[in-house]
Amino acid sequence: MEEAEPEESRPEDPPRALFAAALTRLRRQLPHLSDEMLAARVSRTALPSGRRITVNARRLGEWLSGRSVPRDFHAVVAVVRAVESAVDPGGSRTSIAEWERLWRAAYDNRAAATPDDVVVGRPPSDAASLRQRPALSDAVEAALLDDSVRDVVLTGPGGAGKSQLAAATFHRARRPGGVRVWVPASSRQSVLTAYARAWRVVSGEVGGRGWDDETQADLFIAWLRTAPRPWLVVLDDVDDPADLRGIRPVGDRGKTVTTTRRRDAALIRSSSRVVRVGMFAPEEAVGYLRSRLAVNTDSDIHGDGEKDGELGALAHTLGHFPLALSQAAAFLIDTGMPLTTYRRLFDDRRETLSDLLPATSPADEHSDTVETAWKLALDRAEALAPAGSARATLELVSMLAPDGIPEAVLHTTAARGWIEAAMTAYRDSARTDPGPDPRSAERAVLLALRALHRLSLITHEPSRTPASVETHALVQRATRETVPAHALPGLAGAAADAIEELWSGTAESPYGPDTEAALYRGVESLRRTAPGGLLRNGRMHPVLRRVGPYLAELGRDAAERDVCRELLAQARATLGDGHRDVLVLRGQVARATGELGEAATALASLVEIRREAERTLGPSDPDTLTVRLHEARFRMEAGAVAEALDDFTELAGRAATVLGADHSLVTDARRNAALCRSLTGDAVGARDTCAAIATAVERRFGPGHPVTLSVLTDLGRYEGEAGDPHEAVATYVRAVAGLEAAVGRLHRDTLIARHNLAYWRGLAGQRALAVEEFTVAAQDAERALGPGHPTTLTYRVNLAYWRGLSGDTAAATAELASLRPTVDKVLGPDHPRALRTRQQHAEVLARAGDHTGSAALLTTLLTDMTRVHGKDHPRTREVATALEKPENAEGPGL
Repeated sequence: MEEAEPEESRPEDPPRALFAAALTRLRRQLPHLSDEMLAARVSRTALPSGRRITVNARRLGEWLSGRSVPRDFHAVVAVVRAVESAVDPGGSRTSIAEWERLWRAAYDNRAAATPDDVVVGRPPSDAASLRQRPALSDAVEAALLDDSVRDVVLTGPGGAGKSQLAAATFHRARRPGGVRVWVPASSRQSVLTAYARAWRVVSGEVGGRGWDDETQADLFIAWLRTAPRPWLVVLDDVDDPADLRGIRPVGDRGKTVTTTRRRDAALIRSSSRVVRVGMFAPEEAVGYLRSRLAVNTDSDIHGDGEKDGELGALAHTLGHFPLALSQAAAFLIDTGMPLTTYRRLFDDRRETLSDLLPATSPADEHSDTVETAWKLALDRAEALAPAGSARATLELVSMLAPDGIPEAVLHTTAARGWIEAAMTAYRDSARTDPGPDPRSAERAVLLALRALHRLSLITHEPSRTPASVETHALVQRATRETVPAHALPGLAGAAADAIEELWSGTAESPYGPDTEAALYRGVESLRRTAPGGLLRNGRMHPVLRRVGPYLAELGRDAAERDVCRELLAQARATLGDGHRDVLVLRGQVARATGELGEAATALASLVEIRREAERTLGPSDPDTLTVRLHEARFRMEAGAVAEALDDFTELAGRAATVLGADHSLVTDARRNAALCRSLTGDAVGARDTCAAIATAVERRFGPGHPVTLSVLTDLGRYEGEAGDPHEAVATYVRAVAGLEAAVGRLHRDTLIARHNLAYWRGLAGQRALAVEEFTVAAQDAERALGPGHPTTLTYRVNLAYWRGLSGDTAAATAELASLRPTVDKVLGPDHPRALRTRQQHAEVLARAGDHTGSAALLTTLLTDMTRVHGKDHPRTREVATALEKPENAEGPGL
């Protein structure tokens, strides 16, 4: 069914309607081209004179609807020629004379259409390649239609597009008999001047009867209260809320739209609606760059999407910041620089924002650059906080990851020290007396955060748990570039000390996985921004030691190995091979290598490292003892369980003497000793040892602490192996509930505990429930960790395995066969998990009646397990027993 044609215009229609109808008929020739794409095509169309007219989609829509008429006839010519060339590139062209007649009549008649519509003030022109931002526009329109809302406050960083959004609202607000006033509001005087002008217009008193601007402004404010006509006042770019004291527009017939970077309480009333204007969405940023750069004939970027990958990368580099995108586009157009070259320059830390986003290539319809907008906001923030505190706080924030910085980092002794030093330096330079009651550093930090928040330099969310701070990457870069080179190492050290101080306390008072993740991102940021990567003064900063263990805890062993290798190369070059920190990093690399399936390689490396550590650091040094812990664990993994048990037992005793019985290294050694007892068949001994550890850690940390709950997961296993699977299920139920409350349902430790709970449910006879829990947990693991993560693969393997044990052997066999290549690829064919997957596959084949296939798989597996683990390893013995007695094929699944 064809779409009905709109009613044609009639000769007696007003000239504006006739012109709009003619444009609409022309527009219908390109029904599949969006207004945005058509506007871009119009902007690229060269007139006979060679001139080009910039047109955006919103303006084009106003012409088509008859809401406005082009001021310049050349814009009409560009539209007509752009459509004709798209419809028939080589065809003849229509006469422009008729179009000029229609346009002239509409243009001359434009004022008669709404004779009572009064406009005072000049909003900014539409930015080139203006984005519509429909979600924000809809939010503003909804607020203006809400009778309970009198003032819409558009707040956000300078250059986010608040004025453009307000201008679009201003133009849409046209109505017969209405009054619209655009007020530049950067100062009180500019507001009064605009009000006075508005009064002269609405009152008809052009001369103002000799009254001064302030008197006429008062008359305008009074008129708004009782105005018989609808009105809209836009207060654009309010810099100081105090400037509006006593002169804010109030009246039942009108609404106010305020744009500001401020978020002060003084701006927000019960009748206000706040609309936060932030960064472009990624697709908006790419669309802006594509459209803006397409008008440049020297650019190789056109509206066909061929460069979207490069444009997306640049947009990401600029943090989707509208002002930065506009400046970058202007710079690329002005210089003709290739996009890839510009991106490389932006990634070069030696380049400054003033060079990359210079004032000589200004943003479209914006007077500031990124740098000047930042400076103005910081100047205002400094006036709202104790002298020197706002800048010093922002300097610390600039060194960390921009998203989710824990506020607690800024309240550490190290952070307060940096801020206090800045405040002292300011007082000394200004020769001011702090007074009898100087503000405490803790209070100064809070006031500084709120001042920076009020100016939209940061977003401070004290109501979140935990309280956090966010900022934009370009704000961080602008801040760092103002720190003198001689002070930057000290700033980096203070930020690193603050992270270390907070992170070191999480063992006693854990903040949760989100905080630890934020601390890790902060360290990664410091590695990029700190001079020397935090390796200076003859040592590696202690916080860098936490990177490897943190990644290991998440199961990201490949990432741990790669990051520690990078750190090791830097440390060797800076500190030398025999340095303590080099030995520590070598140990972390070896540990990660072992976790990735190369246990023998890891063991050999750790033996060598431990000998060097004993020689250079001493046998009782904590770093030496840590290397011994990992050495013993991979000795156990290699099958020398009895020898490893002796190592763990001796290590626990020595570490308790050196570090104290409650030290984490002592607990780890004792837990591994319990595991060795389990692997040697002493399940009761493992259970009793672990129960004693659980009692000790619960007494120290409490029942809900992650360390206590982690030990409970060990205990559940040993209870099951000691012959009581129901008790194991009960213990795992406690552990899972506690871990979900402490670190979240999708944390790796929780996922492992849920995996083990499902496993022991299966052994306790609850196989259907076990399969159900494995299914849900496998989906959660894939969502939290990714489909290729070792934990996710372990879930999927055991889900298939227990399906087979529950009777669905055909599906289980097929799933295990499909998973084995992925497991081998991710973990390596000799990894314990990969070998165990082959063992489980053989067990399910036997249950399905394929004893020949099972025996063949077990035969090759026994050879590989003997080579990797040794003939006395428990897993190796299980496979040998299964070959001798197929009825005993089912073994433990962990």
